[in-house]
Amino acid sequence: MPIVTCSVEETYLENDYGNEIEGIIVTCNKCGHEVESFGTSQASINRCFVLLREECPEGENNYYVDEDEIDEP
Repeated sequence: MPIVTCSVEETYLENDYGNEIEGIIVTCNKCGHEVESFGTSQASINRCFVLLREECPEGENNYYVDEDEIDEP
């Protein structure tokens, strides 16, 4: 399973009632596909990684990680 880095951005997302809630937008650095999730915890980020795998427009089965969490050689 290829490892693909993603950018993780904290933002405010609108919920079903029109209120702004803290959330996360995760963008695949390979293809640019974005997903979002309410909350800013690691669980919200992990949820976005799963959504990216499920919704990959290229049909790939990648392992997604936060670009800021990768140790570059």
